[in-house]
Amino acid sequence: MTHYHPQSPDLAPDDLARLRFVAELRNQLHNRLGEGNRALYETHLAQLTDGDLKGASASARREELRAQMEEQPYFQAWSSLLRSSQDLMWRFVDQAVENDLPRLEAQVSDRDDGLGSLELDATLETPVYLLSADTHRMPGSYFRQSSDTDLRAGALYDLGSAIYQFGRGNQGGGLLNDSRGRTTVAHLRRFFPDLDPARILDLGCAAGQNTLPLADAFPQARVDAIDIGAPMLRYALVRARGLGRAIHFSQRNAEATGFEDQSFDLVVSQILLHETSPHATRNILREAWRLLRPGGVAVHLEVPTRFDRLDVFDQFLKSWEQYYNGEPNTAGVAAADLAGEMKTIGFTEVRSGFQAILPAGSNDPAMLLESPPAGGRSLYLVSGMRC
Repeated sequence: MTHYHPQSPDLAPDDLARLRFVAELRNQLHNRLGEGNRALYETHLAQLTDGDLKGASASARREELRAQMEEQPYFQAWSSLLRSSQDLMWRFVDQAVENDLPRLEAQVSDRDDGLGSLELDATLETPVYLLSADTHRMPGSYFRQSSDTDLRAGALYDLGSAIYQFGRGNQGGGLLNDSRGRTTVAHLRRFFPDLDPARILDLGCAAGQNTLPLADAFPQARVDAIDIGAPMLRYALVRARGLGRAIHFSQRNAEATGFEDQSFDLVVSQILLHETSPHATRNILREAWRLLRPGGVAVHLEVPTRFDRLDVFDQFLKSWEQYYNGEPNTAGVAAADLAGEMKTIGFTEVRSGFQAILPAGSNDPAMLLESPPAGGRSLYLVSGMRC
């Protein structure tokens, strides 16, 4: 059996072989086979969007192009294969998790070594944008559960999101899948080197993979992490304890956390906003401001899709996840002026740009770039300080 961290599901050789297969399948679909969509557009559809719809809004042009692309056999086949590969990934991950679920669930109630804490709220309402479809097509999404020890969603997400990243060509975090957290830390080290937070909040922490680098970077700080899903948080606590980190997890809504005003020195979100809605995104940015003490910093890390830098075809293709993969605000975040929103709220020292994904083990304080680096292996960050 193989473990990629102490509390991960046991992976038999057959599990590893299946997961490697689906990661490589997705890599081929995203890259070599995905390029055929651009050739299809340029050959058959560019005249429509660049000519007949030239005066239309960007969203109208994207929707018309989507309708036209969905009539093309090549796109139909490619899109169907990519979506099927996502479902196949979850099937293989679920097989691995199912075999080890009793051992993992026993730790929810049986193990308490004083590291961190867990606070759940059975009355918390799930936002409507998460009810419309299973996020990432993960069966049960983040919040459905069958018992008060259920942590299946967290175990699925921990392994599945790592395989998903491999399939996108990002192996920077390995199976620990922590490259986003380390990228956030690198950003803070470069642009806010004097920040010495006593209390940190991670909004929408999921299984906690990217929360742990914050705890490592600021060992003197209390780290709180919230998510909407109880089974996610149960697993996140087991995972953090297995890795020797003390994180305080609680079930809350990032739009209105319930924490006191000015109670944190650092508030982050890491690939959260594109899974919400435009209205929720604005609420989350304002909530981060409310929670920060003077001198505190907010960092929001997102997928590196910015519509103001893309033609209509790339805008459409980069929105594939929203159309077909249960990620409801991909286009909303890509079109939003997050830096402008933060300035309007009152943040100062606002910065935004692209940062190359760090290799495993690295916290190099890399520069922000105005454009994604070659190969597209980057993340988008926006940050600011409350004075």
